[in-house]
Amino acid sequence: MDLREFFQDADMILIGIGENFQDKFEEIDVADEKNITVLEDYNRKKYLDGNPKSDVTEAYEKLAELLEGKNYFVVTLCTDDKIYNSNIKADRIVAPCGSYSFLQCEDVCTEDIYPVEDYKDVLDKEEEPVCPKCGKKLLMNHIGVKKYSEEGYLKKWNIYMKWLQGSLNRKICILELGVGMKYPSVIRWPFEKVTLINNKAKFMRVHKQLFQLTEEVRDKGVSVEENPIDFLRNQIV
Repeated sequence: MDLREFFQDADMILIGIGENFQDKFEEIDVADEKNITVLEDYNRKKYLDGNPKSDVTEAYEKLAELLEGKNYFVVTLCTDDKIYNSNIKADRIVAPCGSYSFLQCEDVCTEDIYPVEDYKDVLDKEEEPVCPKCGKKLLMNHIGVKKYSEEGYLKKWNIYMKWLQGSLNRKICILELGVGMKYPSVIRWPFEKVTLINNKAKFMRVHKQLFQLTEEVRDKGVSVEENPIDFLRNQIV
């Protein structure tokens, strides 16, 4: 399927990036997700920074080229921040599952989040940073911690919601890439709903296993049974 052709007449383009794009950290030993320490997470971040995943990077760059000059928004379930290293505009990306670039209080005593870079010296000494407000441990600000502070993405989420409200009765192309059933209430179900209520919407779901369309959106949709990273990399720009 040619995405340039799919996007051609769109007034707006909505992209959902799923778990397939997330780095799985095969190279490092990872503890139980809900009990992971900030030092283990920091090792993840250093792994990501030092081992760029070329196929994902190439896929993001191809998507950026296809979106150039378009009115778009991207919702990603990934926390590895790789998408921010592409030419996709950062102000058009929202990551509701969090990020490896910020820290939060383990007890969420405050909604404040703190750049990891500000604590790099402490972390490089393999010491655990503490919350400047209450003195408890700081953890990475992502959905894998026991108490996830959502403050980090809410401002961008509100911008996304306002953008989406403007799509009613406009030609919107909705593209789902590698979105499974881990957090279906973030992308999968809302994207189907937007497709259903907008008579001018068209929808594409790309996934190796979960590519099927629901009956409600089948007449507006296209399903592609393919690895979404390969699907993007093979697009001609």
